[in-house]
Amino acid sequence: MFIRSSFTLGRIMGIPIVIHYSWLIACFLLTAALAQYIFPWLYPDWSPPVYWIVGLCTSFLFFASLIAHELAHSLVAVRSGIEVKSITLFIFGGAARISREAPRASTEFLMAVAGPLSSIALASGFALIWLLSRNTPALEPLAAMGIYLCWINLALAAFNMLPGFPLDGGRVLRSILWWRSGSYSKATRAATLTGQAFGCLLILSGLAIGVFVYWINGLWLALLGGFLFAAARASYRQVALRDSLQGLTARELMTGDCQMVPAELTVERLVNEYLLPGGHRCLLVGEWGRVRGIVTLQDIKLVPKRRWHITPVSETMTPAGKLGAVHPGDDGLTVLERMQEGEVGALLVVSGDRVVGVIERDRLLELSRARSKSGA
Repeated sequence: MFIRSSFTLGRIMGIPIVIHYSWLIACFLLTAALAQYIFPWLYPDWSPPVYWIVGLCTSFLFFASLIAHELAHSLVAVRSGIEVKSITLFIFGGAARISREAPRASTEFLMAVAGPLSSIALASGFALIWLLSRNTPALEPLAAMGIYLCWINLALAAFNMLPGFPLDGGRVLRSILWWRSGSYSKATRAATLTGQAFGCLLILSGLAIGVFVYWINGLWLALLGGFLFAAARASYRQVALRDSLQGLTARELMTGDCQMVPAELTVERLVNEYLLPGGHRCLLVGEWGRVRGIVTLQDIKLVPKRRWHITPVSETMTPAGKLGAVHPGDDGLTVLERMQEGEVGALLVVSGDRVVGVIERDRLLELSRARSKSGA
């Protein structure tokens, strides 16, 4: 059975707030560290229940601060006409998922700095809480939360402003390079290489701290460095994909000989009678020229083989309503952005009211690799 790795907590400003299960681990570890080590060391007179209550409240307020940080990015994006798909909290923090990249260097800059500025504003607010409550014994837990959240938000802002993509500082660096060079691709390549360098530095620092100081702190730092390196590398590959699609149109990217199969056909017959003999990777689903959806190899892999003989194609296909559409003359970047916006593995190519072809994500990747090798 497929188990989802995240769940939606709710919506803020219409943006889904998604919690990855790894966040629960981070929340528990932070609460335990505060309740068993940090607060007992700083405030030895509290009772054990107070340590845990204050620790838990502090953890939730910190992760609320992360949401506020990502909401600041999202607000600038929305005002710039960029749709924000979701905000996800996970073990290393939070991330806002946008439908497309900023259209201009100035927009990229404003989106990037909005997050750290919000963290600094939050730190100032928590510092004020500490100042107002620090001399009142009954409010000592509130003061403790205030000063801790002040420093951790300042640390969040400072770390995010490191010039390593995809951190906010790396995005600021990209926006400046983009503005000066006029080339989005060159700016992104430079920023992602810097991000990979910072990732390697964090990994090495984490290993050193783990060996010579404290292994848990070193492990966290090394894992964070690995995450940053992987994210920067993925962004670099995304730029390579964009570059490889320059000058191509949807007509050149599509598969124009997609066969149509009836929706009631079983998966077993689909595989044996259409996919294997014809070498197809995707098929249109419908009848009488009306497309109801697309079924791909990836869709079929989600169906257990023991159920192929009783599962109709209509149950595993991607409905046409969830698929994006492009025109034959649309350029390759438009195709890529439309595919990313819809989070789909295929797009319909439509001319008038007729489907003339299908563009698969796998074909885009294959074509990108081929053009990169040939230097096209």
